[in-house]
Amino acid sequence: MPSQYPHYDSQLQELLDATPEIERASLLPEGLSKLRQNFVSSGSETLCEGREITATEWMVPARDGHSLATTTLRRKGSTRPKAALFHIHSGGMVAGDRLIGMELMADWVEEFDLECASVEYRLAPENPDPLPIHDCYDALLAFSRKVAQNDPNIPLIVLGMSAGGGLAAGLTLMARDLGGPKISAQMLMCPMLDDSNDTGSSRQFPASGLWDRQSNDTGWNALLGERRHTDDVTPYAAPARAANLSDLPPTFLDVGALEVFRSEIADFAERLALAEVPVEFHLWAGAFHGFDLTFPDADVSQQAVAARRGWLQRVLGGNIS
Repeated sequence: MPSQYPHYDSQLQELLDATPEIERASLLPEGLSKLRQNFVSSGSETLCEGREITATEWMVPARDGHSLATTTLRRKGSTRPKAALFHIHSGGMVAGDRLIGMELMADWVEEFDLECASVEYRLAPENPDPLPIHDCYDALLAFSRKVAQNDPNIPLIVLGMSAGGGLAAGLTLMARDLGGPKISAQMLMCPMLDDSNDTGSSRQFPASGLWDRQSNDTGWNALLGERRHTDDVTPYAAPARAANLSDLPPTFLDVGALEVFRSEIADFAERLALAEVPVEFHLWAGAFHGFDLTFPDADVSQQAVAARRGWLQRVLGGNIS
């Protein structure tokens, strides 16, 4: 049954009620400009403030000659990071910038002595599929070559949230199929995987805001245009379409129980497990899409971050492979 008023975690609901500026309406194409104005990071200087990390800005040449702005974070004084993280930002394929969601990456770079890159991939609908996934792959190739100069055996971990999680999943499939850089693990946080938008959870939340079914249609239509719902869409654009999930690296998945992506992510986790991929899956009770990005201090957000950190620590320790 459709749920117009989901029963959110009481703390998240209180925070929502106290933050009326958070958009609760569905995203329609005419709302893209406003979303892009509001969904922006505070920049690398703010990101590094109070942390023992540095940010380096560099450009990656895309295959069509476009220059992709990329930011790399490293711990101050580090000479041999333990792993390289390749981060892809959220924004429904239509908004955001490369530093959205990087606060968590910055914490881990500092704590675990890691190196992390994030790329400014081009956004739909002006730049439809396959441009966003090609931009991410070209940047991954450049970053992997860069870190291999210092350590050819450095583990490479791909991470992303929402649209970034979907692109991360597509990127890992592409690297497997094309014999690209070896990806040691992938962390997919509430990833956007299924262009059908016709699952149990998508039907459950048709127009409740906070990235509902209507919003999801806006994002997928922008990315895929008239090819959506046809056989012309590749699993690199919509990873739920992948027929073969074998030979993928250890995977972390999580999602709010009260959001549109729940069903497709749960199904993806089950299919990964059936393909004998080491998979960890968390379903957060009472949580909406992007709850931890919106309210990072909420108890459930802190629990989600702790679970991600714990999984990463196990990967870095060689306990999951």
